[in-house]
Amino acid sequence: MRIGSFMPAHSVWSKHLDRLKQEFPDHEFLAGLTDSSPEAATLDIILAGRLEHATYLASPSLSAIFQPFTGINHLPLAELARRGVRVFNVHANAFDVAERALAMTLAFYGRLIEFHNDLRQDIWHGFWVRAGAEDNWDSLYGRTCAILGTGAIGVELAKLLKAFSCTVYGWRRNISRGAPEGFDMVLSDLQETISKAEIIFVALPATPLTEGLLSREILVSMKDKFLVNVGRGSIVDEAGLYEALEKKILKGAAIDTWYTYPPAGKVGAPSRFPINKLPQVVLSPHVGGSTNQATLKAVDVTIANMRDYLRTGTCRNEADLSAMY
Repeated sequence: MRIGSFMPAHSVWSKHLDRLKQEFPDHEFLAGLTDSSPEAATLDIILAGRLEHATYLASPSLSAIFQPFTGINHLPLAELARRGVRVFNVHANAFDVAERALAMTLAFYGRLIEFHNDLRQDIWHGFWVRAGAEDNWDSLYGRTCAILGTGAIGVELAKLLKAFSCTVYGWRRNISRGAPEGFDMVLSDLQETISKAEIIFVALPATPLTEGLLSREILVSMKDKFLVNVGRGSIVDEAGLYEALEKKILKGAAIDTWYTYPPAGKVGAPSRFPINKLPQVVLSPHVGGSTNQATLKAVDVTIANMRDYLRTGTCRNEADLSAMY
């Protein structure tokens, strides 16, 4: 088989791909490919992050795609499914995304950003300047939380929240499997789940079933709740989110996954509404899973996936193209 890597040449991938070459000398490995590489039209297997749709579809002999992250909504899924191309992903950054969700929540309740920015301007808060209770911060201890999505990220987040003695509810459509570790209860009614909790975490993938799940109507009913989105922007109605925050219906929000991204360069608003200008919003530029540790683990798991596939024709980390995760 002809295997093409679109990962950066001379990067952490190089030594791993060299080992695969030695283990599987009957296969041809091509490294450092780009969207413009003519070899794309001859590949049986692709190793890539994100490519143009035309690149994924260039080779009539393509049988498998390997990627070092979870989400697959960037792929031309319908055409890949029609051709019988299999997609193998990884869930290596689940703990890291959960950690980011928790960190943003602690930053909000602990008033870390507010106090940090004020002290940079020599402005003090709290006991040492004889301030009253208006300068207190809030603990996360014992709060009631709901996690929309009980997959790998949701499970890791639930376990972290248990360290703060939180009550944790989960939401998913199918509750027949019971509650995973860390959850007190898993419910299938979205409104009921949201009504039970003060802090609502979104840890769902982007699929047709989750798009707009948190509608404007739901968001403007979430009085005094705190929303954390580490799933995808498309899950939370953009205009409804801005309205609920601007009118101070929501207590606040912490957002890592957005609505608009810079088409090029590093400058660009994350939404069509000035959500990022509101004072009660903790901002993160979609880096929840981008830790050094998760990156190295993702490489290891992806290479292990490829090794299993080359040996047996399959591996356990296969994405469901119809479910889109």
